[in-house]
Amino acid sequence: MDALISKFEALGLAAEKAKEAAGNKKLAPTLSGIIDATGQTTFDKSSGMLLYTLGTTVTKDKTPHAEYIAQAIASGRIASTEQLTAATKFCIKNDPAANEQAFDEACGVGVVVSDDEISASVKDVIDSVKDSLVKERYRGQGKVLGLIKKAPALRWADSGKVKSEFDAQILALLGPKDERDDPAAAKKAAATNKPAAAAKSNAGAAAKAPEAKKWEPASLEA
Repeated sequence: MDALISKFEALGLAAEKAKEAAGNKKLAPTLSGIIDATGQTTFDKSSGMLLYTLGTTVTKDKTPHAEYIAQAIASGRIASTEQLTAATKFCIKNDPAANEQAFDEACGVGVVVSDDEISASVKDVIDSVKDSLVKERYRGQGKVLGLIKKAPALRWADSGKVKSEFDAQILALLGPKDERDDPAAAKKAAATNKPAAAAKSNAGAAAKAPEAKKWEPASLEA
């Protein structure tokens, strides 16, 4: 078991996580086989985590050609979770070894989306719904993020970088969250301010009330 733990730690897993994986009768042989398929014993953090993800999601009936995918990860052809998802989907109905070009195209192999391209694409989506977003503020950010995830230009972009850029641009447009973005807090604030507003209104009304005319007896002179 110690050998398995060391093997899994090479993926970048923490000691406790590696021990847990080694003790899992279903995961351990699958993950070990995926590592063996790469022909490597050491991995950078990114490829290690992708191999671990593959190992935890692969099934014999739903993920054929897992060894091919593992090799693609180790060689750097598959370098993101988005590409890994596409690879497993492609391999359900296709043999990647028989048509590597189709595999590469389906998985975005070799496609690099720069930080500037991510920024520009995120801005384009936000600008397209800017009016409604300003009106809905943070309540509408979920819908906008959904549109960004579907943007063709960002399909193979690093999802972490896309989310960070989205958060930065939303903050620049809307500013920090406030009571407008929390209906419960806004309602509480309104309830708190209501008595004060009523008191101020009553005070103002009293100040504007006409002064009562002083009664004086009529003159008795003819």
